[in-house]
Amino acid sequence: MVAYRAVFGHVDEVLTGALFDSRREVKEAKLHKEREAGISWGLDGDDHRAADAIVLNNGYEDDRDLWSEVLYTGAGGRDRNTGRQVEDQTWENRGNAGLRHSRTKGYPVRVIRGAEGEKVYSPDSGYRYDGLYRVVNCWIEEGKSGFQICRFKLVRMAEDEQEIIPLERQVQEVMHGVPRRRTTTVERIVRDTEVVRRVKRWHDYTCQICRISLMVGADGASYVEGAHIQALGGEDGGPDVDGNVLSLCPNCHVRLDRGALYLTDDLRVIDRYATGSESVSVPLRTVERHRIEQRFVRSHRRKWGI
Repeated sequence: MVAYRAVFGHVDEVLTGALFDSRREVKEAKLHKEREAGISWGLDGDDHRAADAIVLNNGYEDDRDLWSEVLYTGAGGRDRNTGRQVEDQTWENRGNAGLRHSRTKGYPVRVIRGAEGEKVYSPDSGYRYDGLYRVVNCWIEEGKSGFQICRFKLVRMAEDEQEIIPLERQVQEVMHGVPRRRTTTVERIVRDTEVVRRVKRWHDYTCQICRISLMVGADGASYVEGAHIQALGGEDGGPDVDGNVLSLCPNCHVRLDRGALYLTDDLRVIDRYATGSESVSVPLRTVERHRIEQRFVRSHRRKWGI
């Protein structure tokens, strides 16, 4: 039997934010080699076991998901019927050894979240590919059930390290359009995740605030940007999930980012600097599939002292 070779980083240009109905589909996309286990591992270039992906789906009671930082419980010691921890975990487990080695070598690890994980960061159903993390620490401690568990701290890699589409290809898409697509969008030269693309499609490439659909080409191409309510990056950065993204025109995007526009809890848009007869409050354009999370709206207001 040919040993599985670990594949580090993005796979076949699958964009972060891509959704899958089942673990089988995740495996077929080559993001994770296992159908059930949480840790995907294989041999690296030196023939050492190394982990290249994990799944977060409420698998172990000691897991803690904060999006930008994950405290992950290793494999082993669980009763298959009840899911409870009944034995100590060890570094001899192949998955645990693989994650430990990936920490030593600095290999990136793909993170896939399932619908049973931390609610605010998980998809409503199925599984979602959430990009690359690094294992920055590992240790053994006593878990909630009183048994020794292997613990791993993973930190999400910076946004500029999550790049997946080569710059040259993005330039070609902007200049010549994307072949074999019914809807064409003209983008700035920035990385779009599948989350951002999905939100844009849901709103038919229309700004959720001013309702403008900006036509930029004779072929009817539309331009709109994906705006994160709680900005990405930094210690307090927000997640790249549907509930934290809006479809906005460039003008409204900049004004939201600078705090000139903000959202109320009932999703009304407030213009802080409107004067005279200008409207200072309008309802945000919404669609049923796009469930905007209140916590990100409140975080944006706190950032701007509102």
